[in-house]
Parts: sequence; C-alpha cells; structure tokens
Amino acid sequence: MFKDKKLLSILGLSFISFFSTIWIRKADLMESRNFITAREIIFNNEWLVTTLNGQYRFEKPPLPTWLTAVVMKLSNNFSDEWILRLPVALVSVLLIFFIYRFVQELSNNKNLPFLVSFVATTTFMITKVGGENAWDAYPYIFMFGSITYLLKSINSKSFLNLLFASVLLAASLLSKGPVAIYGMFLPFIISYIWIYKFKKIQENHRQIILYVLIGLILASIWPIAMILENKELFFSVMNKEKNTWTSKHVKSFFFYFNYFYFMGIWIFFSIITFFKKWNLKNSEDNKFFKFGILWSILTFLLLSFVKMKKERYGFPIYVVSSIPIGVILNYYLNSDWNLLKKSDKILFYMQATLITVLSFGSIGLIFWKKPNFYYLTIPFFILLVYLFKDRLIDKKNFKKKVIYLSGFLLLIVNCNLTWIIENEVRNKNNSNLVPLEILQKNNKLFHIYSNDFTIEDVWSVGQDIHFLDNNTVLPEKFYILSKNSKFDLESNYNIEYKETYSRFKDDDDLIYIYKITNNK
Repeated sequence: MFKDKKLLSILGLSFISFFSTIWIRKADLMESRNFITAREIIFNNEWLVTTLNGQYRFEKPPLPTWLTAVVMKLSNNFSDEWILRLPVALVSVLLIFFIYRFVQELSNNKNLPFLVSFVATTTFMITKVGGENAWDAYPYIFMFGSITYLLKSINSKSFLNLLFASVLLAASLLSKGPVAIYGMFLPFIISYIWIYKFKKIQENHRQIILYVLIGLILASIWPIAMILENKELFFSVMNKEKNTWTSKHVKSFFFYFNYFYFMGIWIFFSIITFFKKWNLKNSEDNKFFKFGILWSILTFLLLSFVKMKKERYGFPIYVVSSIPIGVILNYYLNSDWNLLKKSDKILFYMQATLITVLSFGSIGLIFWKKPNFYYLTIPFFILLVYLFKDRLIDKKNFKKKVIYLSGFLLLIVNCNLTWIIENEVRNKNNSNLVPLEILQKNNKLFHIYSNDFTIEDVWSVGQDIHFLDNNTVLPEKFYILSKNSKFDLESNYNIEYKETYSRFKDDDDLIYIYKITNNK
C-alpha cells in the first residue's frame, strides 16, 4: 500500500474532501438521533440495548452509533459535532480505498483505479453524505468493501479475504439492515454475471455461500439479543419500519433523475457517459465500462422502485457511477485531441466554461460576504490561470487540465467556500440570541420537562427531556421547555425565571426554558 503513490495521493485528497466540511453544518434530525443514542450509551454504560431520550431505540441497527460512542468515549466530548462526525469521515475515506482496490480487481489498467477514485472523491453527493454522521453512508460503504474483498477472495482463493468480506457484510447489515443488499449487492451480482458470465460464480459457489453465512451469523447477534430483551416491542418497531418504507417520503419513480445535478462538477461527463454510445478500443476497458454502466442503471432502477425516496438515499448510485465515468475520463486522456469528435471537443469547452463560471462565482461570493477573507480567492485565481495557460497551443494538456481541475475545484470549494454558504447564505440567525445548543456544555441541574419538544431539542439541551402531561409527577425543582412565551402554572408552582433561546439557528424559531419550583 505505502509503495503505491497513486493510492496514497487519492487517500490524501479524500481526507481533504471529507474532513474539510465536517465542522460546518448543524446536526439535522437523523444526526441528532445518532448523537443522542451514542451519548446515552456512554452515560448509561449500556452498549447493547440502545436508547433514544430514555426509550428503546430499535428503529436502526447500532453500528454507526457504536462508532460514534467510541469517539465520544475516547475524546470525552459529547457536544462538538465535528468530532462526532469523525467516524463517518474516516469510513468515507475507507470507501475511496475500497473503490481503488475494486477497480484493481477487475482491470489491469494502471490509471483507472486513480481516476475512478478521483471521481468518487470529488462527487458532490458523496462528499455531502460522507460528512454527515447519519445512517446513509455506512451500509453502502461497508457493502462496497464487502464486494471488493469477495472478489479478492475469489481471485486469490484467500480465506482471510473471504472472512474480511463477511465481516464487512455484517457491518453493512448492522448499519441499516438489508438496504445495501438490495441497493448495491443485488445489482452488482446481476451485472457481474451478465458481463463476466456465470462461470466464475459457479466455480466459487461454496466460497460465496460461506461468505453469506458468516456475514448473516455475525449480523444476527444484535437483533437476537434485542428480541430476547423485548420481543413484542422489537417486532412492533420492525413492522412500523416496514410500513414506513411505503408510506413516508413517497416520491415519483423519476425522483432520482436529479442524479446528474448532484454529481456536481461531473454533471456534463455523467450525462455523456450514459447517453452516448461508446465503443472503447481496449476490450478489457470496454467490458469494465459496460459492467459499470449496467450496475449503475440497475442500482438506479431498484432504488426507484422503492416508494420512500430522499436525495441521500441515492448515495449508491453516485458511488457506482464513478466507475463508468472514470473509464470515459481515461479514454479521453489517452485519445489524441485531433481525433476526437466535435461533440467531445465541445464537451471539454463546456466543462472549462463551467469551471470558469463556478470559480468567478466563488470569488464574487467571498468578496461579497467575507471581504476580509479575500485570500480565500487565491486558489480560484491560480486554478483559472493554470486552466487557460497555453490552452490554444497544447490541446492534449488542456484535456488533462480540464479533468483534474474539475475535481480540484470541488476540493477548493469544500475548503474555502462551503462554510460561507452555510453560515452567511443559508443560516437565518443574525441576532445576538443564544442558541439552544449552548446548553450542551452547560447542562441544567434539574430535569427538563416538555410537551412540545423535538429530537433536535433533546440533542441541543445535552440531556433527556421528559414528556409532560396531566399525569406527570413533578419534583420540587425542575425546568419546562416550551415554545410559548407565556406559561400558566397551577398555584402551587412558581416561575423563578425564564430564558430565551434561538432554535436551529433560526431567529423566527424561539424556545423558552422556565425554572420552576414547588411552593408546597
């Protein structure tokens, strides 16, 4: 590994890609659930039976939460979200390693592993999901690694590779159940058999069966333990989750056609990859390209058949489609400019225009929102100078510049611009109000009660919020969290003081905490 300079280079770029944005965004609903459950694992010293705000948490398998809890334990940090996103960022870097090794297993082309990994590292949706510590990235990353090492075990007859593949299969199942088997493994196995024929699968069927059995056995330990813990609740939650996939966030079959938009800087190359008829000169590259195209299309179709859809649920489409796009980039890099079709040349001019527009737009946004940080524009100016230097003289070098500068632009935007967009454009909080999440590091001394709180509130206050109703037995001293600026209590209770906080970094969404004492 350490002798492979291309692998080291792409891993270095992936660190920049995934770690440059983990400090920017506020935790959303899914991250809040993960962080709260991890916090309660540490506070309660209970790793097997996970809870959310004191209630059983069976809706999602626990591996992502376990990894988050390990980081909490090691860092002794329960509030800094960028630290708690380290697991997903590290696992995302691992994805790039898996992609690199996967390409090596199916192609002898020395440049392809780097190019395919480079596309994945600089694809917008992959970098976005890879910086959010929810459940969406983990199952597909572990499944991609499992497929990679299954191929390695078949090619090398190594039991160690097979065992590692099974462990990764179990990790995928323990991250979000069977979603990655359906959304990644099934289209992979169909594509592999179709392109590379069934013979190799048939010859290694015992290995594959053993791989599946070991993975299922390892993955079944946690659900069996939860069934023993609370059988009725566990199956009730599973039934609710099953219904959720057909009743919530229901979208059109064509929802994932926004795939091209979320490819980010690779939008033009992704369009031409899927909508142009290709016949590559190298027969091995041609076969690998067809395999990548088929795997991408089948992944797209299978995910589209599922009624419940969100942009981030399309994550495997972006991972898999980096394969055919990488093959096409390799084709262009090894083709003479003068022999390219007019449409191909137009593609490169369009891509150069896109780089130029985005670079000048980024420069303008920095000067508009953060003029004191003018030095952040320097990388964009350097990129533009390098792009157009000798453009009319050296056409071959122009192709190479356009391809690599496309990816580097995404990295520069991640490092220099994303935080400005998030804090100055999307953030609605421009006042001096204290955000509710300040309580994460300043916990209240007594229990907090509420009847109109959200899970994000539970994360923000840094402790459990107890549900308040007419039957709640209240202690002598406690707090009430409420969206109401005025609060009426029974005569035997007294409001000592009221605190006002902004919620979710939004001026228009205020929440109040009342300190209450019992006068009896």
